[in-house]
Amino acid sequence: MDIRFSKYTSFGNTFIIVDETRTPLAGDEQRAGFARWALNGDFGIGGTDNVLYLSEATGPADYVFRIFEVDGSETLSCGNGLLCTAAVLRREHGGDQWRVLTELPTGRPRPVQIGAEGDGRRTWVDMGETRPVPAELINRNGPPPADGIDRISGLDVPGVGELGGYLTFSGEPHLALFRGHGLPDELAEKLFIDARGAIGRPDGDDITESVALAHHIGTHVNRAYRDLFPQGVHLNFARVEGRRVEYRTWERAINCETLACGSGTVAMAHVGRELGLLPEGEIEFWPHRCRWYQPGAALTVTSTESGYVVTGQPRLVCVGVVPETSVVPETSVPPDLARVPEPRQPSIR
Repeated sequence: MDIRFSKYTSFGNTFIIVDETRTPLAGDEQRAGFARWALNGDFGIGGTDNVLYLSEATGPADYVFRIFEVDGSETLSCGNGLLCTAAVLRREHGGDQWRVLTELPTGRPRPVQIGAEGDGRRTWVDMGETRPVPAELINRNGPPPADGIDRISGLDVPGVGELGGYLTFSGEPHLALFRGHGLPDELAEKLFIDARGAIGRPDGDDITESVALAHHIGTHVNRAYRDLFPQGVHLNFARVEGRRVEYRTWERAINCETLACGSGTVAMAHVGRELGLLPEGEIEFWPHRCRWYQPGAALTVTSTESGYVVTGQPRLVCVGVVPETSVVPETSVPPDLARVPEPRQPSIR
């Protein structure tokens, strides 16, 4: 059977979405193989972060949401992916609210509510409360913290210095480093650069150096501290101005910085409130790197009785059909990140 797909973007996070209620796949081997092929920029579709698969659910949900990486592995969840899913369901199936199952690889599937407003150009996802990072994703001493935040210090990064952050779980493990709270002011200035003159052509020397710096930090932390974060960790660099947070995100599994991150905004909203940096209510999040291309890019995170609701504006890029014969099964998987020994280990408080 030919595989039909939609391609969506949410602030530069891009997804190939396969609706298995209309194009059922044979199983996880085919899902993994299609993801490896589709996300390959040379032989597949390319230009995309992940492949999302939607299928009908039974029990307490309407649909099952699954997300696969470029190496064919399945990851847990994705805020911007869920925003795009709401747009797909609105366009393909109608309605304005759905309950979807996420986080299947944990063995503890979690239902979340998603919805679309008006013509579906504005969508939302109720991410609920943040939680302590599951035991399989962190080697901590002692029980999980009551406020859901592990304090991480002593992250030594060559050429950068010592960093610290606040680790919580919002469908993915996120380490939030706020300016003045684990992220030194001097380093923040290098990460959050004035790129107004480079909008639409973000390739100047300052931008190149800033991108290399973010990649260096994210890559080193995920390599050097693999014993602490056995399956990797997202890094969120953030600075707060009033009710606005400007941020950048380096993502595990993809092993690079992406233009935006929906689940990361929820983690930052929670940590920011606990640190006294952010008030309750609605907070605007600016994806710094995405705004080099789209100056108005922003989503909102609102604290509610049920937790945190993320609202955004995903966009349909294209729809297409892939002939099944085009997808060549790939059996090779990139090797796991090698651990680089360090003289010191960070502490969890």
